[in-house]
Amino acid sequence: MLLALFVATIRCSTSAAQAQTNDVAAKLAEICRKHDVPAMTAAVVNSNALVTSDCFGIRKKGTSDKVELSDRFPIGSNTKSMTATLAAVMVDSGKIDWSTSIGEVWPQATDDDIHPKLSTVTLDQLLTHQSGLPGDISEISGQAWASFFEEKQSPVLERRRMLKLVLSKVPSQPQGKFAYSNLGYAIASAMLETRAQESYESLMKKHVFDPLEMHSADFRSMGSAKQLRSPLLWGHAQSGEPIDPRTAGAENPTVYAAAGTVHLSIEDYAKYARWHLAAKPAPVLRSQSALDHLHKPQVDYTLPGAKYACGWICMDTALGPALNHAGSNTNSWALIWILPESDFAAIVCTNSGQQKAYIACDEMMSYLMLEHASAKSTKRAALPATDPGDRMFPGKFEQTLVRLFVVLQSCLTFTSKIQ
Repeated sequence: MLLALFVATIRCSTSAAQAQTNDVAAKLAEICRKHDVPAMTAAVVNSNALVTSDCFGIRKKGTSDKVELSDRFPIGSNTKSMTATLAAVMVDSGKIDWSTSIGEVWPQATDDDIHPKLSTVTLDQLLTHQSGLPGDISEISGQAWASFFEEKQSPVLERRRMLKLVLSKVPSQPQGKFAYSNLGYAIASAMLETRAQESYESLMKKHVFDPLEMHSADFRSMGSAKQLRSPLLWGHAQSGEPIDPRTAGAENPTVYAAAGTVHLSIEDYAKYARWHLAAKPAPVLRSQSALDHLHKPQVDYTLPGAKYACGWICMDTALGPALNHAGSNTNSWALIWILPESDFAAIVCTNSGQQKAYIACDEMMSYLMLEHASAKSTKRAALPATDPGDRMFPGKFEQTLVRLFVVLQSCLTFTSKIQ
């Protein structure tokens, strides 16, 4: 009798999981067709497991090559929270501190090497966009920025070249206030690898990707791109034109690895989301304090009421406090939302950088919230809608998108700006 009951329970659970997967697949198909998006993939997790994942569409517009869950999608600036997570690992190990300054990492540097106003900038300020640095290398020198796409040296040496170009310049933004900077993350990664005496990419694999079993995760470079073999996931530019991932400019150069060049499968990305949702240090960190620091709101964000933490936008929603971010390399989009009080996290990715592709991802995220997130307080009965991001597509250009989405008809209209 007990055995029969156990088998029946397993069958019911399997049927429910299959129904959820079918629903997600159907919704992805509906939204892709509605917005004319080549492909989308999505995943939902709770703090214990993967709830559902699926994908729909084609790897390259104009073909019949279907996308699969194993395809590695670029996540753009969502890489930043991973860089901050690695920083927490280094803080935990005593190799660096959140308050360690640029000048302390390179004490032999002169004022000609590092401008005095940048010398005192801390790791924490870099990770929360309070350094006063320009947003991108291109704001300092367009010619220099173009040269980084050649990737003539190792990523470590490319970052050293970047430091010489950038650190001697006076800060162009007010310090201590939010001013989005991909450069800040590039410098932070150089600080980490200098203190650890190991490349940033190697450190990330060893301390974040491997412990979380994110086996598909890697940093795209021209070298690795040239080794790609069919079937290939193509990006799609603002014009809708397919972008060959093996060509220069399809991804940001290696100097910006820490700001946004991670590619990975949706289910591996879900492992990362689940770890942040569960908010328990193991297997990545040793201390709860290091993890808590990552989620701590530190500076006013560009939207009233929102703040920025280490690679996360923090805000109150109808489902409780939320962490979110969006990323794009200009030919893709990736959205991540974490709602701890609802034990919910979700990711949506697409292989198009068009504005309508963001709208499609946002619509899918709203659907996932409606279906899988739940308010634990009667005062939080309305669900949030996601809203588009506003400016930085790492290293390529800036664009402002202003849009509102209403969820559940007359329920709360919730807005956020996402980088």
